[in-house]
Amino acid sequence: MRSLLATLALILMTGFAQGEDLNVLPLLKRDLGDSIEVVSSREIRYCPDNTCEIVRAKRQLNLLPEFLYLSLFHESGYVELGKSYDGRKPFREAAIEEPEVRKKVAMFCPNTEKSPRCILGNMRSRMGIQSCIGRYDEGQFCVSCGDQTKCRKL
Repeated sequence: MRSLLATLALILMTGFAQGEDLNVLPLLKRDLGDSIEVVSSREIRYCPDNTCEIVRAKRQLNLLPEFLYLSLFHESGYVELGKSYDGRKPFREAAIEEPEVRKKVAMFCPNTEKSPRCILGNMRSRMGIQSCIGRYDEGQFCVSCGDQTKCRKL
């Protein structure tokens, strides 16, 4: 009986979260630090150097951090995500909550497989999420979304 209570207490203390209760933005900040920039409720950036991967939504979205998390984990070509800096584990090793994050947004994929590609593709189309690239260069910040580039002075 005592071991059952101890096990139950341990489970409660470790904070097993249901997928819908999982707050993903703190996970991104934990694993990627200051390279995560929350610009607004409609835009989040991952800027490991003078370049940024930007996710934007047409309207405020509560699931934008989930989209960025899965996009960085499964689609991003940033070499930094696979390397260790300052003694930290690389993101793709540290991001152990990926299955829970994917489960949280799995409803976007009608397939039974619920692949990240299907989830991310449907999130893009249904929620109006756009992936862009940004670059800090010579006193400007330029953002390229599709075939359109806009620059602003800093």
